[in-house]
Amino acid sequence: MGGIVGGRGDEYRGPLPGRRAEGVLMRLRLPVLGLALLLVAGLAGAAAGEEIQPDRPEVTESARLVPRGAFQLETGFVFSARRSAGMPTEKIFGIEADLRIGVARQLEVDIEGDPLVRVRGPQDDTGFGDVTLGARYRFLEDVDDKPWPPSLAVKPYVKIPVASEPIGTGRPDFGLLLLASFSLPWEFELEMNAGAAAIGQVDSGSYRAQAIASAAVSRDIVHGLFGFAELFYRSREQRDEGQQFNVNVGLVYRITPTLAVDAGVQTSLLGQGPDYVIRTGLSVLFGR
Repeated sequence: MGGIVGGRGDEYRGPLPGRRAEGVLMRLRLPVLGLALLLVAGLAGAAAGEEIQPDRPEVTESARLVPRGAFQLETGFVFSARRSAGMPTEKIFGIEADLRIGVARQLEVDIEGDPLVRVRGPQDDTGFGDVTLGARYRFLEDVDDKPWPPSLAVKPYVKIPVASEPIGTGRPDFGLLLLASFSLPWEFELEMNAGAAAIGQVDSGSYRAQAIASAAVSRDIVHGLFGFAELFYRSREQRDEGQQFNVNVGLVYRITPTLAVDAGVQTSLLGQGPDYVIRTGLSVLFGR
C-alpha cells in the first residue's frame, strides 16, 4: 500500500546531531541482528513441504496464500530519492516488514509495518512507520498451475497511523484490492491487482478516493532464480500531490525452499513518484 516512500510532515525536533546519529545506529543494530537470525532460521529449514513464494520486492500482491498453519516474514531495506523544484532532494531510508499468517486454506492475515524510517530533505525525522492490517480471502483457486482458472482473492486493509509527518500522514486509510494470479504459457506468471482506497487528508478531516492498479510478470531464469517486471498506478493521495505511474524490476533467489533473498529497482514513468527506489531483503517461511 502506501509504504514509507514519500512521507509528509513536521520538522524534526529531536536531540543534537551527534546524539541523533548515535541513536540511529542503535536503532539499526537490532533490525540487522534480526535479519541475521532469520537467515540462520531459513537455512535450517524451519518449514517443510512448501516452497516460499514472496511478494517482495514487488508492489503487486499475490492471490496465492501462505499455507494454513504457517507464517511467512518478508523484510528488507529500502532507499528512495525524490527531487522537487526549488526544494532539497528528499531521501528516505527504511526497514520494511510484512508478516503473513496462514489462518486457513483460503484465508491469510497480513501485518505490515516499517520498524525504522529515516527521512532527510525539506523536513527531517527518524522513527517508526505506519502499521497496516489486512486479510486475503481466496474465493477461487487454480489447479496444478494450469492457465485456467486463475487464483482470485480479495484483500481489505486498514492503515493505522502510528507515524506523524513527515514519515506518515497521521491519518488512517482504508482500502480494498482484488488480487489475481495467472499461470501463463512458457512458464510465465502474471499477478494483477485492482482496487480503491480512502486516503485520510492531512489538511482536513475528510477522505480522498484513490484508484490502484498493478501488474507483474515473472519467470524462472535458472533453478531457484526468477526475475520480474512490474507496472503500477496510483491516483493522487493528497490534494497537493500528483498521480503516480511507476515501473519496477528485480530478482528473487530461493536459497532453500523456505528462504529467499531479493533485490529490486523502481522508477517513476509519469507523475510525482520517487526518482528511484532500491529494495533488497529476505523472506522466510516458518511452521509448515
